[in-house]
Amino acid sequence: MKIIILGGFLGSGKTTVLMQFGKYLLRRAQREMKSPSEAPVVILENEISEAGVDNQLLSSANFTVQNIFAGCICCTSTVSLCESVKQIENTWNPEYLLIEATGMAYPDNIRDVLQKEAGKQAVILALADAKRWKRVVRAMQQFVVSQLKDADVILVNKKDLVSEEELETVQEEAAGYNPGARIIPVCALEDHADAFWDEVLQALKFELSET
Repeated sequence: MKIIILGGFLGSGKTTVLMQFGKYLLRRAQREMKSPSEAPVVILENEISEAGVDNQLLSSANFTVQNIFAGCICCTSTVSLCESVKQIENTWNPEYLLIEATGMAYPDNIRDVLQKEAGKQAVILALADAKRWKRVVRAMQQFVVSQLKDADVILVNKKDLVSEEELETVQEEAAGYNPGARIIPVCALEDHADAFWDEVLQALKFELSET
């Protein structure tokens, strides 16, 4: 089971990216799965409230969705996180598990919990909001750094809403926070071909997370 943690500040476009990336993984997994009856892609949503808007949207797109409402999974609900991951593996044993963290979560904390408490490896796909980058960094730089510093891949979203110079600045600053990450500009509203997501998946280095 390959685990991908999707992180990013509120409004950065996580759910939009999740929909596209999830559909790509579903197509990929269905081509490779030996048993088509299994759920090849499961999404674990961390909802702070019980409104579950994202859950309803994802379910309507035919994804298998599990929810954690007990609190933020990077701090107050670590037990629920580990229990949910084990339940998902035992129930569906998916090829891919996508964990969408809340906008205020620390993805690296989630990865640490999974490794230490559940013995699971995970990779981090983080989003940066190119349009609001300067404003968000100015208001809470340390939080932004914490969200990006251990990501394996950083998608700089909303590239269509900024100039080339602004986009280059965001990429350079993000690279300064995390020199080891692959940084890829994207417009999540565009319908990307599988070749684009192939590049993202390859950059996530899944040979590190197949336990």
